[in-house]
Amino acid sequence: MATGDWVLSIDADEEVTPALRDSIQLALLQAGNYDAYELSRFSSYCGRFIRHGGWWPDPVLRLFRRDQGKFSDHRVHERVLVDPSRIGRLEGLLMHYSFRNLEQVLAKVNHYSTENAGMLHSRGRRAGLGSAILHGLWTFFRSYILQAGFLDGREGFILAVSNAEGSYYKYLKLMYLAERQP
Repeated sequence: MATGDWVLSIDADEEVTPALRDSIQLALLQAGNYDAYELSRFSSYCGRFIRHGGWWPDPVLRLFRRDQGKFSDHRVHERVLVDPSRIGRLEGLLMHYSFRNLEQVLAKVNHYSTENAGMLHSRGRRAGLGSAILHGLWTFFRSYILQAGFLDGREGFILAVSNAEGSYYKYLKLMYLAERQP
């Protein structure tokens, strides 16, 4: 539905900082260099901005020429698809106020795990209890240990657990989908 030459795609819980705004304006003046730009997204989780656990740095492609980009068909976390050789990088931050409280976290974990399980099921993927457990454990280990989520204190631990739960439930739901609709 956008009618301009360029599209800046942001969510309702995101905010462009003045530095990012200036960087966008400069990029549009030099419009011949790239067809799309990645922004650095800085996200909060239950009131704390997260610097580890796979949440930072968080480059997201959000500014693109309308005639050069299109959205993927992912049910959750769709992304903009463009020619990767024509992507630039902007200075400044896209502030992301993702989860204000645990109620939001739990609701999203439930919703995203359902949507992702459905997407995997439609692609013919299958899962069992063992794979659900292993995916959950791996997700926690990756987020908390390998991606240093422990450096974000209490919220880093809670985030790693909620990431693990999301993965675990996604594969459990996939298991049940496959059992109901072989």
